[in-house]
Amino acid sequence: RWPWWRTGIKRRTHAWRCWRILQELGESTECRDTVLKLVNGSETPAIQLAALNLLSRFSDEQITKRLLVQYAKMDARLRSQTRDVLLGRADSAFAFLQEIERGTYPPDEVSAGQLRQVAFHNDERLNAMVRKHWGNIRAGTPEEKLAEIRRISNDLRAGSGNVAHGKLLFEQQCATCHKLFDDGKEIGPDLTKANRQDQSYLLVSIVDPNTQIRKEYLNYVLVTVNGRVLNGLLVEESPASVTLLNAKNERTTVGREDIEELKASPVSLMPEDLLKKLTPQQVRDLFQYLQQK
Repeated sequence: RWPWWRTGIKRRTHAWRCWRILQELGESTECRDTVLKLVNGSETPAIQLAALNLLSRFSDEQITKRLLVQYAKMDARLRSQTRDVLLGRADSAFAFLQEIERGTYPPDEVSAGQLRQVAFHNDERLNAMVRKHWGNIRAGTPEEKLAEIRRISNDLRAGSGNVAHGKLLFEQQCATCHKLFDDGKEIGPDLTKANRQDQSYLLVSIVDPNTQIRKEYLNYVLVTVNGRVLNGLLVEESPASVTLLNAKNERTTVGREDIEELKASPVSLMPEDLLKKLTPQQVRDLFQYLQQK
């Protein structure tokens, strides 16, 4: 048999074939080993991201071990995708959080959305580790959210924003899920048609996205029979399968026979801490762009 793993073209072709085979036949050890070889640092980021997305379908200790070894060599985007893969299952999440415990990796790399993913496992050992390093991961109280809205409102009144800088921030922070004019995706509502001139409306929608979630934008949590946890919009549904669309604009189709639980979540797909990452000037820039006519 031709040793396809020795050449890039053969390897990538086989990975694509594995993707197609998985749609029909489910997990395959040969496919797993082939795709795992793509996450080696020598392939392009696009190929490695595609390989990571595929590896998330497997429940396998060898994948966890390999990804933990490669993690330190990855750039920020690959690390984020790797965390998604590892935190998607309880056992691999535990292995990753143990590395945090040992000080191998910094806790601040893990996003609030990824920590919520851990909470979906309902595993007390994982919850204890999260509390130790990140505190209680919960939605802010109404009083806390009101205080934040007032603080940001004061920041907005303290100066003017720059539309060009705001556009760049929109592309970095919002465009993955929202469309404004000709920029962005339509995972969430199209902001072009939103009441953008009402600053209070915008503030509440960003600071507290769970206040009102339209039916078509409900975030669903899906647990597979082998312990994988997914969440996203329910974009396709049939007697045979369901398809979720996550905040990274990635579609995942799961057969009904592989679903243990599927339920709507009261937590929006949109993170609550979006503006906390920005300086007051960046917030002014972003709002200047959002509110332009």
